Amino acid sequence: MRDLVDVSGVRLRAIFAALALGWTCAAADSARAATATVTAGVQPEGYARLVFAFDQMPKISASLSGTVLVVSFGEPTEVDLGTLGRDLRGLVRIVRKEADDTAIRFALERGVILNAQEAGDSFYVDLLPTTWKGMKPSLPPEVVAEMSRQARRSRIAELEARVRKAAAATPLTVSGATHPTFRRLVFGVDPRVQVDLTRKGDTALVTFGADMPFDIAAAKAGLPTPLAGLAVRRANGGVTVVVPAPKDVAVRGFREDDTYVLDVDRNDAAASADAGEGSDADPHHAEPRPAARADPVEALKGALAAAASAVAAEVHAPKVVPAPAPQSVPGAEAPAAPVAPAAAGRPELSRSGQSLRIRFPFDKPTPAAVFSRGRTAWAVFDTPDPIPLDDVLKASNGAILAIEQSVVERGRVIRLKLAEPRAVTAAAEGAAWIVSLGDDILGGADPIDFASSFGRDGRGGLVARLDGLGGVREIDDPDFGDRLMVASLSGPARASLRPQAFVEVGLLLTAQGVVALPMADDVRMTAKMDALAIERDAGLSLSIGGGARAAEAGAGGPASDVVLDAAGGREAVSERFHARERKLLDAAARATPDERIEARIALARFYTFRRMAADARAVIEATVGEDGLAERDPRVAILRAAAAAQLGRYTTAIQLLSTPQLAASPEASLWRAFAEAGEGRVGPARDYLRKGASAIGALPPDYQALFGEMEVSLALDAKDHVAAVSAFDRLELLPAIHGQGAREVMRGRVFEALGQTDKALQSYDVVLKGADPISAAEAELRAIELRLTVGKVSIPDAIAALERLVTGWRGDWIEAEGLARLSGLYADAERWRDAFTTLKTAIEAFPDVEATRTLQDRMQARFTDLFLGPAVDRMQKVDALALFYDFQELSPGGKRGDELVRRLADKLVEVDLLDQASALLEYQIENRLTGAGRAQVAARAAMIYLMNDKPAEAARVLQKTRQADLPASLVRTRLMLDARALAQTGRTELALEMADGLGPEAARLKADVLWAARRWSEAGDALEVALGPAWRKPEPLDASERADVMRAAISLSLADDDLGLDRIRQKFASKMADSPDAHAFEVVTAPIEARGEAFREVARSIATTAAFEGFLKDYRKQAEDEAASAAAPPRAEGAG
Repeated sequence: MRDLVDVSGVRLRAIFAALALGWTCAAADSARAATATVTAGVQPEGYARLVFAFDQMPKISASLSGTVLVVSFGEPTEVDLGTLGRDLRGLVRIVRKEADDTAIRFALERGVILNAQEAGDSFYVDLLPTTWKGMKPSLPPEVVAEMSRQARRSRIAELEARVRKAAAATPLTVSGATHPTFRRLVFGVDPRVQVDLTRKGDTALVTFGADMPFDIAAAKAGLPTPLAGLAVRRANGGVTVVVPAPKDVAVRGFREDDTYVLDVDRNDAAASADAGEGSDADPHHAEPRPAARADPVEALKGALAAAASAVAAEVHAPKVVPAPAPQSVPGAEAPAAPVAPAAAGRPELSRSGQSLRIRFPFDKPTPAAVFSRGRTAWAVFDTPDPIPLDDVLKASNGAILAIEQSVVERGRVIRLKLAEPRAVTAAAEGAAWIVSLGDDILGGADPIDFASSFGRDGRGGLVARLDGLGGVREIDDPDFGDRLMVASLSGPARASLRPQAFVEVGLLLTAQGVVALPMADDVRMTAKMDALAIERDAGLSLSIGGGARAAEAGAGGPASDVVLDAAGGREAVSERFHARERKLLDAAARATPDERIEARIALARFYTFRRMAADARAVIEATVGEDGLAERDPRVAILRAAAAAQLGRYTTAIQLLSTPQLAASPEASLWRAFAEAGEGRVGPARDYLRKGASAIGALPPDYQALFGEMEVSLALDAKDHVAAVSAFDRLELLPAIHGQGAREVMRGRVFEALGQTDKALQSYDVVLKGADPISAAEAELRAIELRLTVGKVSIPDAIAALERLVTGWRGDWIEAEGLARLSGLYADAERWRDAFTTLKTAIEAFPDVEATRTLQDRMQARFTDLFLGPAVDRMQKVDALALFYDFQELSPGGKRGDELVRRLADKLVEVDLLDQASALLEYQIENRLTGAGRAQVAARAAMIYLMNDKPAEAARVLQKTRQADLPASLVRTRLMLDARALAQTGRTELALEMADGLGPEAARLKADVLWAARRWSEAGDALEVALGPAWRKPEPLDASERADVMRAAISLSLADDDLGLDRIRQKFASKMADSPDAHAFEVVTAPIEARGEAFREVARSIATTAAFEGFLKDYRKQAEDEAASAAAPPRAEGAG
């Protein structure tokens, strides 16, 4: 049974539906077939896209045969075709499902190009027009992002399963102790094993998420008597320990390093009894020490972090993180004591210039967090009391559009919707908080620095030492659709002064407190006494994009080894340039010999921080010149390399950084990446950037931005679009060191990588209207290229735009890229001379640019294809020859080069440049060819020599290329040419003897030899034999046959053979009468006694023309025979 969807109208299918329902009911107990829905539409780029969405993905494929598209399934599949016919009206005529539901056939209105892609549970079928050029459409960006997330989750889940499996091999141990008010059990358990605590009646159930070995008998023997009533259950791949715990007592459980602690409160009677027994010497009353355990999962340390690092591109994708259950941990990680709720007064708004200041008064010091996202300013206070804000909204005069207030656990969240983005800062004033909105910055906030922290098992985390910790909360952001982790702090103001990005978490810029954006489900923020920790079960991946070294630099940790550290950068700009420079110059001038190197390094660092590479290089080179030992100082090497790289001396920088002493330096790797990128080597540059990632966060913001822009650019060049998006998200938080125009161009490139063409063009257009000429030139180049790719500009218009660009912009990579693209467009438009001239200009101006070298290879291929393909036949012959001679340096080597030269020789023959054609082939014979190929080209050269009336040269070239074991057809061709050469040099008898040995093909050759020897009677007979039964054929004679008829008549007339002449007249009179040669035939076949001047003129003309046309015909036939016999095996038939 087949369902039909007709584009012209939807047919009723009630009968089919009823039958389908019956079949469904009858097969209710069988396996359910896969089902799918199909959506379709025409995309803005001009192609049609069909999307098959399945509930369970079958094996699927798509094929195109003519104008019939077939989508096949590996199993019967129920497909809802919906409005497919109407959606693709004009392209799809009929859609038909096969009877067994294993395929769908589409009858198309016209030919298309098929592009099919599978993604998750969907199958994308793109039908592109036959005129489509460029890359085929990619999957939607959101699908690519989801596939990346699924791959990441799959990889992490797999590694976590491996960790759990390995952790399950570690035995579960338990020890216990009795305290006056509670009893404690300490379970030794691998930190990666999930532990859950639940109550059930008079028991507490401690469930471990791995089936670990547990010797319950040995455990009971080592526990105090009141704790020995344990039981164990195994189910669902886990272990549950049942602990006696009366209903009326509290139970608490918490983790502590690689143990899980369970406290069970005692009832009053038991507690009093134990209080009286305090003097008893009971060894079980001592606090237990965790049992030492072997760690069989040591080999898997850091595996999850490595997996997460590999997908660092997802750092920008916000995810909702469920709030962890609150834990009460007596005697363990006790959070800071909660501050008593403070009664809030009425906030007041005041103005300072264009800025707004809001004062939030409290009766007692109140922890707070203040930050902004987009056009929303946030304030979180640790007070549950309502805060009246109506007066603030009215007094803002429209600067604040709305104020939202909500209650969270032990606190209150205030969201201020601003009319425009404003800088947000905060300061403590007694028990009150002042929040400034605008350019009136409240200074004095101390920076919050997170340092990397690693547990004994190697799991990474972030820790900031902070006192005055308030609450830690998870708050939803309705504007961005993600969840934030917010930690409030008491005064004075302390803030995250720079954003940091990690693989699984991002730290946002704040005016007060800490705000983290989790990227993984198990990331948590925890208050621990005087520290704030950010952790996850598998550890944080501290890699590129901020990294742990950023925190270490701020905390004075290992990042202090970085030469160009953030603290030095702040110091370099802490006072006016000339004042700071004068101090350092004086210090260097007054330094003793022992102090001189340090003083000059300080001066060079100052210049480098100020981005004055030439001055820094002068100082450091002078230092090395005076003291050769200074060159061994790694700081000197890094400063020299940084200066050279920033001055464009990339080779020098690479040499300086190639020393063994810098092999382990992340900072040196960064500058090596910079130099490699400058040389255009994308792969090595990305490798070195990864090696140096740990040092990026320790650099000043300007240099973080420098390497951040390089990371985005390299990812785009490598087509790693996901990594580019992630890196750009981090870059957005850093200063635009090359100007907003350059940053906007980069944004456009990212949009372009994501397939968001309109947004990319908008970004480029914004830059074109700006005042930055460098960025505008790049934006124009990229906009032209993008519009060409998507078909929004014609080739002639694109050529005109690029011509304007390269005319007005000279001397850098933009001109090089523009020339390269312009040369390609000229070739596409078959403006070959312009294409190759532009190539020559690019090579002369930019000989060392990678794009130019690539263009040269590409244009050499175009040059070869031009002269070996059909395009050259569309050119004037003289123009084609002139083009070759002007750009012959583009001729390829090898067989294709030889073929090109032979093809060019044919063109030279066609315009009667026989000397040049024979010279080309002689060069090939003498210098490039061997074997049968040499003999074949020699035959071609001999033909040209004969056409040029040089029979001796023809004989010579044939003689010197004679060899055995040639193909039979080539041997015959060479013998015929040799015979012609002999005839033209007067050796008629030898030529006739050679012709007699050539079989049926000899008749025409023998006639030509006799004609050339003026042996008219024999020539006439031979020509008549060569014509054979042509006079009987119903079709008219061709030009060659008519020439042979004329030559036969002339020969017989000159031989005074009346009978022979009459025979020719009778055979061919009727055929010649209707030909262009009718009058000439009447002249040459007139009675012999009537011959006159007219006869002599016709005879002269026929002799010259027929000979030339005959040679040319043989030459072309020879080429066809050679091509036909190229694949034939060689056959020994003498020497040719």
